[in-house]
Amino acid sequence: MKSMMRKTTLREIKQSFGRFFAIFAIVALGVSFFAGLKVTKKVMTGSADKYLKDEQFYDYRLLSTLGFEEEDIEAFTAKEDVRAAEGAVSADIIFINGNNNESVIKAHSITQNVNTLVVVAGRLPEQADECVVDSNLYDESAIGSKIVLSNNNAEEDLEHFTYDEYTITGIVQSPLYTQFERGTSSLGNGRVSGFMFLVPEGFQMDVYTEVYVKFDDEMQIYSEEYDSYMEEKEPLWEAYCEEQAIRRYDSIVAEAQDELTDAQNELDEKRAEAEAELADARTELEDAETEISDGETKLADGEKELKEAEDAIAEKEDELAKAKQTVADNEAVLAGKMQECEAALRQLESVWAQGSSAYVQMQAGYAQLLAAQAEIDATKEQLASGDAEIDKAKKELAEAKKELETKKADLDEAKQELADGWAEYNDAYEEFETEIAEAEQKIEDARTEISEIKKPDTYVLDRNTNIGYACFENDSNIVEGIANVFPVFFFLVAALVCMTTMNRMVEEQRTQIGVLKALGYGEGTIMGKFLFYSGSAALTGCIAGYFLGIHVFPFVIWIAYGMIYRMGSIVYFFDWKLLVISLVAALACTMGTTWVSCRNELKEAAAGLMRPKSPKAGKRVFLEHVPFVWKRLKFLQKVSVRNIVRYKKRFFMMVIGISGCTALLVTGFGVRDSVTDIANQQFEEIQVYDLGVTLKEGAENEKNISDFRKVVQDTGGNFAAAFEGTLDLVVDGKNKNVNLIIAENPSVIGEYINLHTKEDEPIGYPEEGEAVISNKLAESYHIKVGDTITLRNEEQKTIEAVVSGICENYIYNYVYLQASTYEKVMGGIAYKNIYVNLPEDADVHAIGASVMKLDEVTAVTVNADALVRFSNMMDSLNYIVAVIIGCAAALAFVVLYNLNNINITERIREIATIKVLGFYKKETASYVFRENMVLTAIGCVVGLLLGKLLHIYVMSEIHVDIVSFDVKVSIPGYLISILLTFFFNWIVNRIMSGKLDRINMAESLKSVD
Repeated sequence: MKSMMRKTTLREIKQSFGRFFAIFAIVALGVSFFAGLKVTKKVMTGSADKYLKDEQFYDYRLLSTLGFEEEDIEAFTAKEDVRAAEGAVSADIIFINGNNNESVIKAHSITQNVNTLVVVAGRLPEQADECVVDSNLYDESAIGSKIVLSNNNAEEDLEHFTYDEYTITGIVQSPLYTQFERGTSSLGNGRVSGFMFLVPEGFQMDVYTEVYVKFDDEMQIYSEEYDSYMEEKEPLWEAYCEEQAIRRYDSIVAEAQDELTDAQNELDEKRAEAEAELADARTELEDAETEISDGETKLADGEKELKEAEDAIAEKEDELAKAKQTVADNEAVLAGKMQECEAALRQLESVWAQGSSAYVQMQAGYAQLLAAQAEIDATKEQLASGDAEIDKAKKELAEAKKELETKKADLDEAKQELADGWAEYNDAYEEFETEIAEAEQKIEDARTEISEIKKPDTYVLDRNTNIGYACFENDSNIVEGIANVFPVFFFLVAALVCMTTMNRMVEEQRTQIGVLKALGYGEGTIMGKFLFYSGSAALTGCIAGYFLGIHVFPFVIWIAYGMIYRMGSIVYFFDWKLLVISLVAALACTMGTTWVSCRNELKEAAAGLMRPKSPKAGKRVFLEHVPFVWKRLKFLQKVSVRNIVRYKKRFFMMVIGISGCTALLVTGFGVRDSVTDIANQQFEEIQVYDLGVTLKEGAENEKNISDFRKVVQDTGGNFAAAFEGTLDLVVDGKNKNVNLIIAENPSVIGEYINLHTKEDEPIGYPEEGEAVISNKLAESYHIKVGDTITLRNEEQKTIEAVVSGICENYIYNYVYLQASTYEKVMGGIAYKNIYVNLPEDADVHAIGASVMKLDEVTAVTVNADALVRFSNMMDSLNYIVAVIIGCAAALAFVVLYNLNNINITERIREIATIKVLGFYKKETASYVFRENMVLTAIGCVVGLLLGKLLHIYVMSEIHVDIVSFDVKVSIPGYLISILLTFFFNWIVNRIMSGKLDRINMAESLKSVD
């Protein structure tokens, strides 16, 4: 008998395969959706866990305001449970990107055992002037090019790097950056564009800026076990970190004190040496003064002697001149006398005879004259000798003068040297006093600095401070939250379909059940047939749906989130527990409803079961009491109305099933509508400027932007200046990084940034002490207008402001402040950011390129490009939307097919009757399917409302840190959902039309009595 029952059951499955397949399909869909979404979090976290463990992602990141040394690293490595502890260096720097714009990049040193890199292309750097870069920033074509550090960096920032440019050797991914966001910076426009990694020699730093610690554990990330383990470690490592920081503090202070002592000793030694040298120099100068004084005395004596000699020579010259004059006079007289004498002698010679005695006498006189002449000649020789003596004396005097002049020149030179010596001595003495004073001041400053050295602040940061790690957990929880909603909905529909199907099947087989009971089959055996029917469909559907779901859903969602995260490749998980839960839920929905349906029938006696149930008594419907409407309905329309109202179970089953399918379609299209348009709203309705320009440091004044002003005005555009920065919003002890905007001229900023509420009501720019925040911040942290918020910078300075408005914003989180509110706490503001509006027909890219060429400009962004970039990013969520719509479509088709199949099956005698009465094929189909169309319409109306509520709930569960969604369903979304539901109904009706044609009128109308 058991064999015959099995054959009967298998034959039943074969003959009613459509019904069997409907149960199979609805269970497969429900289990697939349930298991797929439920396992997705495990797949996401498991894949992330494998990736982070493979790359040795840190457990703790240790920071100290004084940095760390190798000795500290060794101390950390020796602590318990530490697998690896490595010091690292990181620094922000402005670089010149491929578009000749300046952007900020985060530079890290490569670590060997913690936070290892995944090489996407190329190789790791080997030389100090090589680097690898962010795969989000560069592709493989960048290998071989260079990262060039901008000259606009501060000198102290450039000093951190060994070179001004680095050659790219590879493209990498890092576990430190699993999300596409790269963080914020105090440099440039405040946003980090990407990262690069260098070998340690690529930096010029004496200490490590941070230490990464990896524990010797293999616990699952995000697990309670891991959180408890880290919670136990935290107080210990806070103490360890503080201990090493204090050690370094003591070391720095001691070293500074030693250096100060050495400097003081060195100063004392140099002071003594310099004083001794100055004393020696002064003694030498004073000796030189004495020598010069003696020289001057001797020189004066020499000049006196020379003067006396000159006077003596002059006196002798005078005497010689007088003597020469006397000789000359005597010689002239003598010459006259000799002429007279010679004339007389000539006369006497002519009269020699006459007067010889006179002649003799005359000759004697002439001889006397000759003797006088000889005396004169002798005198002249003496005078010549005197001239020679005078010439010699003059020559000697000239030589004495020359020697005196030389000595005088030497003395003047010595005087000059002495003056120079004294000047040099005075300069040296002043320099000595200045240097000593400066050195003493430096030593005093050093003493002050040492006394002002504060004990270091230390920070022990766990993985939750890494934005990618924290946000990935949040996003995986979102999927889990959705998994708790949709599968329940699917299983409810599955239970509904199974209950309807099995209830109808039991009613159809009342006679067979009665026959089986009459033949002696027990209630358990008979019920087993129906339980096997539904259970086998559920079992096979569950297994098929489970394996399909745990592969398809995680893959699609992983691909979608792959647009935001980089966590390696997907790792699939087989969860036996989930399979058992899915199987129990599926069997409960099917076999449970089957048991309920069979239980009441099996209570009746066999004879009663072999007779058909009495049809329900007809009742007047509500419309019959409205003659105006009822009289205008055709006969078949009246029959359809009566049937819809009469079969309430079918009515509610159909309405609930259709409304569920429509609700899922509305939710799917709603998610798409809420996601796809936010980029357009952000960059076309809120941030309405065309260009965003960042000026170089110090170039923000009116004089320096004259060229920029000319370029913009020549294009017919206008601009406004603002300050953009980043602060932390402090809420309940937690920090949330936000973008800060302060307008230089609040009265015109509305032309560039349109501040308004989500209801499109304008918001005034905040006054002093007030702030306007974006709606995502208000929603996430439950902030209302009138609440006070706290903003904090890196130096722990805080601003408190009252929220005066909550503005609509979709991308990034913004806070708007008045300049005076900021300046009171933080100091002066440099308005380096310029918003530019251009005419509609302007070529924004060409103008942007012209602006970028200006010396005062460091970066230019085009809003249209940002719109395209974020639109592409949001398109990644279309995968999830497609899954929801696809599942909703499949569910709608299965529900409609099954309910229509049941409707036709249970009304075979009725349909056969109208066919016998002569209804044509189209009339018969219209008679049957008219009710389906009406019920589909009612289900759609209910489904639209249900879908709106479900969509709101689903969107409340989707959180992306930098994005706020516009929760809405567009009119086309509603219309398409309705059209798809009717389209599926139309397809089912076409399929069911064939079943209507195959109804055998004679067989169907045979009496069961």
